[in-house]
Amino acid sequence: MNLLRTSIIGGICLSSLHFFWVILLAIGWAQPLMDFIFKLHMLNSPFQVQVFNPLLALGLLGATFLIGCFYGALFYFIRRQFIK
Repeated sequence: MNLLRTSIIGGICLSSLHFFWVILLAIGWAQPLMDFIFKLHMLNSPFQVQVFNPLLALGLLGATFLIGCFYGALFYFIRRQFIK
C-alpha cells in the first residue's frame, strides 16, 4: 500500500458514484429516481434536476475525484499510524 495508489483508489471510488449520477442525468432518469427515493422516505422532494450540462458534469467528476483522493490520502496516513 502506498500513498499515491490509495489516493487514486479513493478518487476513483467517489467519482465513480457521481459518474453513475451523470449517466442518469444524461439519459433523463435522474428526476424520477430522485422522486422515488424521496417518496420511499415519505418526503416531498424540494429539488428539481436541471438540464444536463457536459461541462458541469466534468466539473462534478473532477471535484469528487479530488475529494476522494484527499480522503484516500487521509485513510493512508491514519492506517499507517495504527498498523506499523
